[in-house]
Amino acid sequence: MIVSVVHQKGGVGKTTTSINLASALVLNNKRVLLVDMDPQAHSTKGLGVELEDSNPSVKDIMLKEATSLFAQYWAGDIHEVIRKSPREGLDLVPAEIRLSQTLEELYGRCSKNFRESILSKSLLPIMDYYDYVIIDCPPGLGLLAVNAIKASQFILIPSIMSKLSVDSITDLLNLLKRAKGTAFEDYRILPTLVDTRLRATNEYVIEELSIHKGKVLRTQIARNETINQAQITHQDIFAFAPGSRGAEDYAKLAKELLKLWEE
Repeated sequence: MIVSVVHQKGGVGKTTTSINLASALVLNNKRVLLVDMDPQAHSTKGLGVELEDSNPSVKDIMLKEATSLFAQYWAGDIHEVIRKSPREGLDLVPAEIRLSQTLEELYGRCSKNFRESILSKSLLPIMDYYDYVIIDCPPGLGLLAVNAIKASQFILIPSIMSKLSVDSITDLLNLLKRAKGTAFEDYRILPTLVDTRLRATNEYVIEELSIHKGKVLRTQIARNETINQAQITHQDIFAFAPGSRGAEDYAKLAKELLKLWEE
């Protein structure tokens, strides 16, 4: 299954969730590939993976699919891009800043329908190798996010406990309907950075989310300094502090999603 972690706003926990959900799935004996689709390469950096200028990344597999000309000087495929992460069983398709340049290439070379499906085509050769592919999407709802959504069977929407974050979910859901069809319902909303001391704010946000009946996960990710410290050390929360509240929350998230997916 391919799962995109998407929200157009930054700072809602997309990368944190992508890394720690992927790691939690590995700890549940799943084979997992994390695809970094953010030109800022936060998942790549967050796992402590350093790329040399000559190393291929996700931009290379997308450009290879986009033009046969590119294949003349880089004839590899996604298998040559995949890197091992420090977490045994978790592989990574890294990103780097030049991924943003890929957008210009795609707009110039491809029709709309083709350029929105390039990532989906790129992932086909490895689908039998992994139980789950987790895609960390960039902020915004541009071409990279649309590629991820088109490739995915499930969409996970992290949302912090704020009015602006919740309000913007409507725009994202409209995009899902356009990209996946009006019948698409395989998405869930994940409350993140939850501070239990902010009772009035939390009650307001939960009330606002109530319109998405059955789509808000029971699991909530608490605001947790240990998670921030894990990011600083380029580790997932299970490696950095396995007994922490953050590890407990992401373990619960994996269990809830596995139950949903396997049903």
